[in-house]
Amino acid sequence: MLFRSLLVLASAICLASCLAVRGEPQDVTHRSDDPKCLEGFYPGFEYNVWQFNVPASTFINKTGSFLHAEWYTGPLLESHGKDNTIGATRTFPFDSGTLTERLVGHYRSPTESVIRFSLANGPVPVTNVTFGSYTEEQRVMSICGGTATYFTMTATYCTDKEPVMYDIYERYRRNAVSTVADELGALEFGGTCPK
Repeated sequence: MLFRSLLVLASAICLASCLAVRGEPQDVTHRSDDPKCLEGFYPGFEYNVWQFNVPASTFINKTGSFLHAEWYTGPLLESHGKDNTIGATRTFPFDSGTLTERLVGHYRSPTESVIRFSLANGPVPVTNVTFGSYTEEQRVMSICGGTATYFTMTATYCTDKEPVMYDIYERYRRNAVSTVADELGALEFGGTCPK
């Protein structure tokens, strides 16, 4: 029994040190942002994924900044704090409203970038829908031995109209990411690694 307890303890210490060596905070990787919605709002979830035939570093250089994310937000009205530092905020116009987002998680290495942010000024009504609250995560990872990119965007949100919000995210993200891919000369692929 003592041996089993020591083995479990040693395994836990090894796992913790392995995570520390990687340098990625657990809150960025393993955090759940399942929203608790105010009355009149309903939870929603959106997940988008792409694979591109260029190294992840090309996408990380273009998309790895919270305060310089015009590719996704358009021009900012204002920003506060240091880029890619938890607590920094960015404000930008969206449709008929103005959104302020706060950085709540960040990790960056040469082969991976994770940016997590939440709506800081909700609820915000825009045409046909109200953003109650949301948290988004953008993750760019190296795949295929460093020759390709795996790009995911995940959002959990509260809204008054789930189908409308889903469509907004779908259109907005697909347009933003395809524009970046075109600028970088990246082609989307599915299945196995490109040769």
